[in-house]
Amino acid sequence: MEVVLVRMCRAFNPLNNTVLFEGKYGGMQMFKALGCDDLVSAVFDFAKSLCSLQLTEEEIALFSAAVLISTDRPWLMEPRKVQKLQEKIYFAAHYLISRIPTLSALCTLHTEELQAFQQLHPETVNVLFPPLYKELFNPDPNSVMAIPK
Repeated sequence: MEVVLVRMCRAFNPLNNTVLFEGKYGGMQMFKALGCDDLVSAVFDFAKSLCSLQLTEEEIALFSAAVLISTDRPWLMEPRKVQKLQEKIYFAAHYLISRIPTLSALCTLHTEELQAFQQLHPETVNVLFPPLYKELFNPDPNSVMAIPK
């Protein structure tokens, strides 16, 4: 159920507080007819808060894995193995996040080096750089270089 609730953010419309359900958008009132107002309100609040993060499919997948791989499942037969897997997922997420400053520094250095190289060897840039590299980093001496991060 937890993963279903996480995935619900993809079907949630925060503009009118509705969720796509069986091909139609329905609001809280449609679900409150089930007689569990507190649960429905909490689910919609959760969907709205998660939707506001605008997560990519990859981010949702990583979050879903972190949610799913949990040692508090009462039916687990080998919770220690699950805990080790959970630790790997948390470590992977933490490790990836900790790499962001390094990645940013590398991009800045790449921009500086490319601009310096472009000034020293403009013909090499125009003739020998691969087309994909030219397209991505626009090393054209006649245009403003826009290096993506």
